[in-house]
Amino acid sequence: MIYAEKGKEQECFIDFVEKALGILAQEKYHDFLAVFDNSRILTEEDLISTLQYLDETRPVLKIDDPKKVKNQNQEIDVFTLRDGSGYCMDYDLTTDGEINDLTLQIEFLKKGDGYIVSLDDLHTL
Repeated sequence: MIYAEKGKEQECFIDFVEKALGILAQEKYHDFLAVFDNSRILTEEDLISTLQYLDETRPVLKIDDPKKVKNQNQEIDVFTLRDGSGYCMDYDLTTDGEINDLTLQIEFLKKGDGYIVSLDDLHTL
């Protein structure tokens, strides 16, 4: 669970995701999954398979740490859920400073005075 100051939710969510992606950039797949309260990407093997574009003969795609590598064309979209229960985010990933074909989808669901963070999907555009 994370906590965000009212009116600064988007900044808090982006910071959370960028810290998580810093872990993924270090290829610490288990640790990356562990930062989320829930994950629809069930296992470390599923995550690695996605980073191989579901082709086990390909090398695992290296993801940039967004705190260290920026791309001006990268899209980060945060949307309010229609039922008002929280927010969802689409976050384009980069490799070697260039946008790759992967987008991370995360939900931030309101619970008490915080948000439960759910890793919904990692998929190609």
